[in-house]
Amino acid sequence: MMQTQKPHLIRLEVNYRGIFQKTLAYHISGDIVYAAHKEGKTAFSNGRYSDDPQRNGIPCANFAYFSKDLSEEDLEAEASASMDITEAEVVVVLDDTMVKGLEPWGGYGIRPINEKVVKDGVMLIVSNRKPADLVAQMEKKHYPYRLAILPGEASFAGLWYFKDDMTDVRVLGAIAKVAPEITSIDTVANYVASKYKSKEKAAAARKAYDEVKISTVNAGEGIDWPYPKPILPGWKSFDEGVYVKGVKRGFQMGPRGQNRNPDYKRGTSKTQRPVVRFDICTKCTLCWYDCPDEVFDPTTEGLYDVNYEYCTGCGRCAEVCPVDDCIVMVDELKFENQDSPYVMYKKDPEKYVKWAEDKKGKERLMPSPVTGKGNSVSKVETPKPYKKGVVK
Repeated sequence: MMQTQKPHLIRLEVNYRGIFQKTLAYHISGDIVYAAHKEGKTAFSNGRYSDDPQRNGIPCANFAYFSKDLSEEDLEAEASASMDITEAEVVVVLDDTMVKGLEPWGGYGIRPINEKVVKDGVMLIVSNRKPADLVAQMEKKHYPYRLAILPGEASFAGLWYFKDDMTDVRVLGAIAKVAPEITSIDTVANYVASKYKSKEKAAAARKAYDEVKISTVNAGEGIDWPYPKPILPGWKSFDEGVYVKGVKRGFQMGPRGQNRNPDYKRGTSKTQRPVVRFDICTKCTLCWYDCPDEVFDPTTEGLYDVNYEYCTGCGRCAEVCPVDDCIVMVDELKFENQDSPYVMYKKDPEKYVKWAEDKKGKERLMPSPVTGKGNSVSKVETPKPYKKGVVK
């Protein structure tokens, strides 16, 4: 029997955060398609239809598809017949805190960032961290793949503001390095120079091409994924009729005392989390009152626990807290779990305060009131000492 040859097809996924990186991701997924067209390849891009990129920080994805021997109609039929893709030869990650997992708006369950990368495929991450630090947060695979790091901080803009810091063209240059079968660096540089009328941007793409560091992630490297992966029910498992179960209502004092939607926790939308010094808290209630996601749980002591599974890291609590250094926003990748800070504090207050100050470090970040304008940074040389006797 004659076997048909599998068509040449490369799938690229661009993972980004809603609002903050929406325009950036569209630039990348669109421009890489036009660059491939310059070499005579068939290519097109689209967004994940179930996403809601108008939500701050929420994980979203764009896709691009490339072929050297398929027509556009055949490529579209072959690659984009579903709302999402299951495999990708190239996975781009524009914010390295996404390595802790993704919970898109239209899906449920926290999924690994490397879930779709194929054997010997490549993950390209914009980050200043070491490969081992990123792999330590990702699910282990039973096959090897490559990890490419483009040095840089995550580029965050806003709803009405695009931060033109050349991250888009730098990522294009990096893609040419890790996946030359998509397009060459010369084609990328010429396309960028032509589109933007900028020699500086073309040079930035070439520089990024040289800066990318590629390593191999071996089979078994990473972690056992701590979150259950959703399984679609079979036809025998469906209930009769169509209905949506409401969230069970209930309230009690203490950590995790408020009932919340167990199927959509939103916590992967955050890049920072609030760290609370309970020992210097004045119990003013402003963090609880102002939190738009209602993640603060009142306790019988008058303090407020943080449910990090639902926190989106907006920074509002740190902004309104009247006590200096009581609530500080800290890089999400410094944390290994979503455990209750209040429970940790109750077990050993002095140990918790030391832990909190170690996580905070000396820098204090405060988001700008204008979304996308970045953080204001201040330094604290000497942290406030532990104040004994608050929790009884």
